[in-house]
Amino acid sequence: FALINPQLVVGGELLVTRVLRDVYSERQLEAVMTDFWLNHFNVYLKKGPFAAWYLADYQNKVIRAHALGKFEDLLVATAQSPAMLFYLDQTESVGPHSLAAWRSEMGLNGAAAKARPLGINENYARELMELHTLGVDGGYTQRDVTEVAKIFTGWGIERGDEGGDFVFNPRRHEPGPKMALGHKFGNGGESEGMEVLHLLATS
Repeated sequence: FALINPQLVVGGELLVTRVLRDVYSERQLEAVMTDFWLNHFNVYLKKGPFAAWYLADYQNKVIRAHALGKFEDLLVATAQSPAMLFYLDQTESVGPHSLAAWRSEMGLNGAAAKARPLGINENYARELMELHTLGVDGGYTQRDVTEVAKIFTGWGIERGDEGGDFVFNPRRHEPGPKMALGHKFGNGGESEGMEVLHLLATS
C-alpha cells in the first residue's frame, strides 16, 4: 500500500504524530496555538503529489516554530513556505510584462514551457487578504487583489518537483510600480512582497 500511495502514508503519519505531540507535550499552549494557526493558515493535504511532504516541513518549521511569536513573522514564514506556494498555485504566477513572459512570446523558453500558459494567478493574493489578514469585508477591492498578485509574481519554489525551498525569481516578476491598498509600491522585486506583508500585519 505504501508503494501504491505513499502520500497517504506520509499524511497519516503526520496526523498521528501531531495528535501524540498534542496529548503528551509539556508545552500545551504551544500545541494549542499550533493547531489554531494550522487551521488559520490552512493548506490542503491532498492538493497534489508533493503536498504531504511539504506539509511535514510546514507544520514543524513554519507554524510550530512561530506559533507563539509575532504575527508578522508567521505571516512571512507562511508566505515563503513551499506548502503555501504550492497549495495556492503561486509558483504558476508570472507577470505579463516580465522577462519570462517576453521570452515565452518570443518562443525562447522551449516547446514545453511554451505549452504552459503564463499569467498572473490571484489565489494567494486573495487568500492573503480574505482569510489570513483583513477578512472578507476588509475594505480591499478586486483591483487590490490584482495589484497584490502582481507584487507577488516571482515568489516560488526552487526545483518544485524535488521539494525545494522558497526562491524569488526576478525573471517572473512584474516590473514597474504598483498601487495597492492605498499605497504605492516601487519597482523593488522581492521587497515589494515584504512591504505588503508588513502593511497587512500592522494594519
